[in-house]
Amino acid sequence: MGQQAAGFTVVKIDPATGATSQATSPDPTANFPTGALRTRDGRIYVGAAYAGHLYRYDPASERLDDLGAINLPGDTFPCNMDEDENGVIWIGCYGSAGLTSYDPASGAFTRHGRMDETDMYCYPYVGAGGKIACNIKMTRPHVVVYDPASGKRETVGPVVVTEDGGSLNLYRGADKQLYIRSTAGDFRLNGFEAEPVATFPDPAPPLTMSDGSTADFADRDIQMFREMAISRPGSGETRILPVAYESAGSEIFLVHRGPDDNLYGSSILPLHLFRHDPSTGAIDDLGICTTATGEAYSMANMDGSLYICSYPGAVLSVYDPARPYHFGKDTGSNPRDLGRMDEISYRPRSMVAGPLGRVWTASVPNYGMWGGPLSWYDPASDTFGTYRDIAGEASCWSLAWLETHGLLAVGTTIDGGTGTQPRVDQASLFLWDYEKEEKVWEGRLPVEVTAVNALAVLDGGLLCGTARAGSGSILFVFDAGDRRFVHLSPLPGGRALEGGLQTGPDGGTYGFTTDCFYRFDAAAGVVTTIHEAPSAFQNPGPMYGDGVYFTKKHELKKLVF
Repeated sequence: MGQQAAGFTVVKIDPATGATSQATSPDPTANFPTGALRTRDGRIYVGAAYAGHLYRYDPASERLDDLGAINLPGDTFPCNMDEDENGVIWIGCYGSAGLTSYDPASGAFTRHGRMDETDMYCYPYVGAGGKIACNIKMTRPHVVVYDPASGKRETVGPVVVTEDGGSLNLYRGADKQLYIRSTAGDFRLNGFEAEPVATFPDPAPPLTMSDGSTADFADRDIQMFREMAISRPGSGETRILPVAYESAGSEIFLVHRGPDDNLYGSSILPLHLFRHDPSTGAIDDLGICTTATGEAYSMANMDGSLYICSYPGAVLSVYDPARPYHFGKDTGSNPRDLGRMDEISYRPRSMVAGPLGRVWTASVPNYGMWGGPLSWYDPASDTFGTYRDIAGEASCWSLAWLETHGLLAVGTTIDGGTGTQPRVDQASLFLWDYEKEEKVWEGRLPVEVTAVNALAVLDGGLLCGTARAGSGSILFVFDAGDRRFVHLSPLPGGRALEGGLQTGPDGGTYGFTTDCFYRFDAAAGVVTTIHEAPSAFQNPGPMYGDGVYFTKKHELKKLVF
């Protein structure tokens, strides 16, 4: 299992007694076991992200060994592993879509290179004759067959495009043959040939225990992972075992001041909503708040309720802190899962509540796609809407409500969905008239930037923002009335944090970089450092009382000043 406060952990469970033991990677960057394989000799191989290393766990000795780097620096995220008839393990990765083999007999890695020159994800399966079929994702899903003996590499079968609604997956059937299922047809792989098939066989059955029983987490739906259900086939009998293990902690992704003046935030994988009461110091794990399983990307308050939009899928939820907590999808649930903002949005980085009585989000799109939209939800009518191509092949990323102008300010990023390369060279700022449903102005900053990653409204309707520029960040002020940038200055102390700007109780503008918390005096055009330390800040939080909250990995922290 994965965690962010330490390396991944392997938990061994005795199904007869429920006794557990565990082994944890000592590498704090080996957080996620994104690829795992039980080989024929009974040992378990684990590919760890984002360390990019291969591990081996021996259930007999309960020893976990780091076997070394798979294919650094190009590949940091193992995607899939498969074993050939000689016991060699084939590993495909994200980063460069690299294919690597590991021979347990010699302890040697062999790097076979990129399996695609554009896409970044490689999922390998061992096929007939020892050839390796690689499912390549995300922008143009297709299958590449690689012959280790000759080094020949060739695309086999259809190539689909995700933007056109195409889909493709590679499966091993119950007959142990490899099959392609796609919107362009179904095929059986035979070496470098893809043979069309009229019917698609059942997939290979999942692994079972020695008596045929299956095992899964009984509490998976509530993302607790502390109970194991073992089911015997045919008998209908299911036993529930508590799973005891020690975890170091899940990272905090977001902290927000709710409508009841408590602080709310989200953990990462699993996604739980927590509440912190600054007046008492209490912190409570409230549980799941969405059908999404990643993390909450943005929050906003409206009419006494807290709106939460989460990854994956930009799923919107609403929570009323004045009512009992009971998550679900029906109208009486609290929080209530309202559904996806649209079919494109995936990482909803910014949210604004208020314009037209709606909740608005800005988001990067789904994997392998470009053009993240501006979307909205109307609680009164319980309806959603989206503006799909509003940013072209850039993505909407930061939001602010220029209420005096009747406009939304939208900052963009050049990033598309994960697995893509940017198709535009610079981010922009635009103004959206939500009454007329049109852009009334769009422009680029005076310097090249790749993302406008935070916006805040100043007195007089001016707009303050931060943007990534090269290896650093800048702060700017934009006059929405005159449609011009009136101030531009570099920021000290590292990279500006996403959503890291806010207006303080004194009317000043405050912001975070990775190394610095600062105050910006718009009248004087001066940035003053309040606190600076290397890599001190990871995610920004709200100002409250005598300080400001922020997070660092799994810890909620407060800077008093």
